[in-house]
Amino acid sequence: MNAETPVGSIARAQSVLAALARMPLGASFTEIMARTEFTKTTTHRVLSSLMDVNYVYQDPDSRKYHLGHALAALARVANRSDLAALARRSMRRLAEASEDTIFLSAPEGAVSICVCRELGAFPIRTLTLDAGDRVPLGVGATGQALYAATPKRKRMAAARANVAWMAEYNYTPETAEELAGDFDRLGYALNPSIVVPGMSAMALPILTASGRLVAAIGIGAINDRMSPERIEGELLPLLQSEVAILSDKFSELEQENLL
Repeated sequence: MNAETPVGSIARAQSVLAALARMPLGASFTEIMARTEFTKTTTHRVLSSLMDVNYVYQDPDSRKYHLGHALAALARVANRSDLAALARRSMRRLAEASEDTIFLSAPEGAVSICVCRELGAFPIRTLTLDAGDRVPLGVGATGQALYAATPKRKRMAAARANVAWMAEYNYTPETAEELAGDFDRLGYALNPSIVVPGMSAMALPILTASGRLVAAIGIGAINDRMSPERIEGELLPLLQSEVAILSDKFSELEQENLL
């Protein structure tokens, strides 16, 4: 297959990206040539194409090449897609057993991102979040679970950075810390109609065996279905069972450097 075919071009681009991934501090043009064993012309052509789509950028001072922000964004989306696929069976089991709405969120800096949502059979549904929605860390039940599982210094820095954004959801950094205290007391995160009146949710974080925070999974429903008795007698055991399954699954992937 010659160098001008689309597959050939993609393979060459992958070789350059892989070379840069092995050199996180950046690589010179000569270093990339050596790693890929491409000619000068091919290396220049591939780098130019990757820079055009922001997958690679060149530092104007050092002249070294680095992986770009667009590629990082693409990788984050791919990672969230992987999480959704890995958690799908657990989410479906929870939706079938509870008949309520199930949410999976992942942390990204000071942000909680809804990875996916699974709808239960109960006719009144909680649709406060959909896949791809972003809220401040600490907002909503899954965001609160992620917040509570984050080291205090790091989470408070995130809350301070998100003060104005959190206010849009009727939260403050103080609210987030109070709810983190409730998490420690209850053993789960509880959002009692803070974001949407009449709708409540509860959630648990998912950590690997090494303590890495991967995601949070939660159940949302109308207030009548979120009594303390139902949460602790029915929903919490369901969540704890699936969190244990997902924690084991994510831990195995982490050990294999696949997570």
